[in-house]
Amino acid sequence: MSRLSKISYSFLLLLCFLANPAAASNEIGKVVLIQGKPLVERQNQHLFIKRNDPLFTEDVLITPVGSKILIKLADKTTISLAENTQFELSKYQFDKKKQSSDVSFKMLKGAFRTLTGSIGKQKQPKFEIHTPLATIGVRGTEFWGGMIFSDALDVTMLEGKGVYIKNEHGQVEITRPGDGTMVSKGMKPSEVSMWSEEKLSKAASATALKQQREFESLIPNTDYID
Repeated sequence: MSRLSKISYSFLLLLCFLANPAAASNEIGKVVLIQGKPLVERQNQHLFIKRNDPLFTEDVLITPVGSKILIKLADKTTISLAENTQFELSKYQFDKKKQSSDVSFKMLKGAFRTLTGSIGKQKQPKFEIHTPLATIGVRGTEFWGGMIFSDALDVTMLEGKGVYIKNEHGQVEITRPGDGTMVSKGMKPSEVSMWSEEKLSKAASATALKQQREFESLIPNTDYID
């Protein structure tokens, strides 16, 4: 093979690698519904994403004004993001056979709603979402977290076993659906209390996509990743 041919071949391999991020990391889920024009920051590039696009560790999902997104992970966990949200899929390890998990995501700003899948049914699930003000951990549940009502972080549990919220100043645990807490900068999480119907409704509306309920009913109840 000539020198020119070798260079051309190497360049072709590089293009294939860039076009297929799975070469660098494993696919962990996919996009199942979008609203507006959400983006993914991947390998220092900002790309528009659409339904059925694969997702990978270290992807940063971005929802500009008027945009929302619903994703589904390999264990059937679903996450919906409100507009003006940045959410990093930092680490996702799920072993169905060994019943083990190690998930660590980051919400940089905005709001999200999560319903855990198989991970939430494990005896000792490790599923945490880090925010600028506190870390949210789950024990198998559906919960909401966001920084859209004020500069503080609000967290509520909608269904499930429990949610813990912790930072360097303290920790609280939510065990009753509808209860929530608020975390202000430099403060420990507030005492858990029942959210008003109005606040719960505003939170749910912020992360709800158009036709989401109808669409979710059509999603096969199977893993996206074998």
